[in-house]
Amino acid sequence: MPETNKNMKILVVDDMTNMRRTIRNMLRFIGYEFIEEANDGDTCMKKMGEFQPDFLILDWNMPRMAGIEVVQKTREEQQFADIPILMVTAEVEESQIVQAAENDIDGYIIKPFVALTLEEKMNSILERRNSPTELDQLIQDGLNMKNQGDGDGAIETFEKALELSPKSARIRQLIGETYKKMGNIEKAEEKMKEAVSINPQYIKVHQSLSDLYQEIGDKEKAVASLETAAKISPNNSQRQTTLGKIYLESGDVERAEQSFNKAMEVEPNNPNIKTNIGEIFLESGHAEKAASVFKQSLNQKEDVHVYNRLGIALRRKGKVNEAIKEYHRAIKIDQNDEGLHYNIGRAYIEAHNKPKAIHHFKKALGINPEFKDAQIILKKLGH
Repeated sequence: MPETNKNMKILVVDDMTNMRRTIRNMLRFIGYEFIEEANDGDTCMKKMGEFQPDFLILDWNMPRMAGIEVVQKTREEQQFADIPILMVTAEVEESQIVQAAENDIDGYIIKPFVALTLEEKMNSILERRNSPTELDQLIQDGLNMKNQGDGDGAIETFEKALELSPKSARIRQLIGETYKKMGNIEKAEEKMKEAVSINPQYIKVHQSLSDLYQEIGDKEKAVASLETAAKISPNNSQRQTTLGKIYLESGDVERAEQSFNKAMEVEPNNPNIKTNIGEIFLESGHAEKAASVFKQSLNQKEDVHVYNRLGIALRRKGKVNEAIKEYHRAIKIDQNDEGLHYNIGRAYIEAHNKPKAIHHFKKALGINPEFKDAQIILKKLGH
């Protein structure tokens, strides 16, 4: 096995202080020196930008933002889309294995473990990364071309990979995704369906088909593909949320709520899931349901934006005084948010309290003198 780079920067993410210290001490024992820690997902995403790690060791179960959500956010960042990720978990369930494969997690390690096991896991991941097979290299080259906008080159490269692995559902899915990006919907659907016929359990292709059908406005097929993916992997909160959104847009409120509830059950300690669901309810005209979910989110984590959205939901239901209370809670957190002052001003107008409305519109304008809406409404009010 080739010598690993001990100058590699490693970010350890776990909500338990003792576990972070234990892993840090193991890494130092192995020979790594450049180690940073984060105690939750939000801090992790911040430190990713500051520390620029080469390797991520991440706890699966964390409050506020679960490990799998951190992985999804990390993979969305072009800079860290390919960073090696080792998940730490107390036990490995079948649903976790499926999620790990879906999100390109490189490996997982089960608590408790010793330094030797950690070193073996890390070395195994790095060896695979540093010594790719010809097939792996072709797939990576194809992905690079796809991301750089060279669709024809990507398809040609993926086809070469397919010659080495003719029964690969993944490669067909990648070809389909590339055709979709090029605007060739017919070829995209054809390749994705081929992938399904080869491996009906391959979740990513069902997700890709659903995205494709949503893009062309075929909601029936989009729902069918997404439901298939959800049956294979029910513990994906993002997918359950998307499914709920489609149900809601189709007028099926009951099934939408079932999917939303499942999403919240999967990640009960993640307020962001609740906020997203609240936004979907609000945008679809279900203000009362939105307010209920926003309140659940705020019970877990105070957030100015969520207080603001809760205030809007309450105002739409005619609960102006309750909305004003929520806006004031937000202002205690951030007194310099012109949008908040503007919204509370609107609420005071609805509550027939003109002096307080003017006060907050002036506050908004004091923070941002270019705030046109505040200028217009103050002019209408004679100021």
